[in-house]
Amino acid sequence: MKRAFTLALGLGAGIVVGAYVVRRLDDAQRAVQPTNLAGSAGRAAAGFGERLKAATAEGRVAAAEREAELRGRFDVPGLRETLGA
Repeated sequence: MKRAFTLALGLGAGIVVGAYVVRRLDDAQRAVQPTNLAGSAGRAAAGFGERLKAATAEGRVAAAEREAELRGRFDVPGLRETLGA
């Protein structure tokens, strides 16, 4: 009786582990299919473009602030003041 229980327990654990491994391998295979790779690359590129736009806008604001600070410190007129606008 003890051997039958141990055998059943071992077989059950083997089936569970085997099913888990098969599922993980199937998910990994599905993840590297060309259609999925293209979709994930597209999403990554779109995210990069948005981050690049945000960084550029932030850089322009910082540059304008720094330019205004330096023009004020060294008493250099801006382009609008020079042209009389």
